[in-house]
Amino acid sequence: MYENELKELGLTENQSKIYLLLINNNSLTSSEIAKKLGFHRGYIYDTLERMQEKEVINSYTENNKKYFQATNPNDLLNLLKLKIDNFEKITPELSNLYKKNKENKENLKVEVYKGKKAFRTLITDIITNIDENEEIYFIGLDEKLLLTEIEPFYFKKFLNIMESKNINEKIIIKKGKKKMQFENMFHKEIDEKYIGNIMQIIYKNKTAIFNPEETHNLIIIDNKTISDNYKKQFNLLWNIAK
Repeated sequence: MYENELKELGLTENQSKIYLLLINNNSLTSSEIAKKLGFHRGYIYDTLERMQEKEVINSYTENNKKYFQATNPNDLLNLLKLKIDNFEKITPELSNLYKKNKENKENLKVEVYKGKKAFRTLITDIITNIDENEEIYFIGLDEKLLLTEIEPFYFKKFLNIMESKNINEKIIIKKGKKKMQFENMFHKEIDEKYIGNIMQIIYKNKTAIFNPEETHNLIIIDNKTISDNYKKQFNLLWNIAK
């Protein structure tokens, strides 16, 4: 329990186990931790050092023994907020540098992602790049699959953000698929033979192609000409869909 949430903070699977163990045991020596988790003592000691560097645990010495304890979750949360605040201060300057570097490169960029967090990468990119009152186009979006298996928490949060930004979402789905009810979402249905099992998302000057199969392959193409062509294909399907 809670391992996945802790891993999202940058902890490894074993670091998450150690943190939860210390949460439940107040304080333990490295030997006690190694024994309880069945890990080699040398590995545990190195791991504890890395966790101290991340400030998720701390240590103290008593009777010539070194004890480790978990950082209070509230203190850890405040520490993370402080880090975010510090990063926000330099974000505008970093964004300008990023844009200048991007403008100096060729106008075609292709990014490939694979794994369970691939779709999360996509929705993060959409949130970062999309402006208020714009449109996003979806082909073959399976909302039920995303909400129940792939990204149940983050996809719902993404939809709320899109609604708050007044982003119109035009969605072509397979006949009979579940439709979510948001004020800014517009659905049309089409026979599966026209769109297959691949999801396509067009936003800004980008086109994303997502394979929801086990490997969760994602390709993001950053090119205006390509995105314009995909929008034309979308509009063609939109006109024949019902």
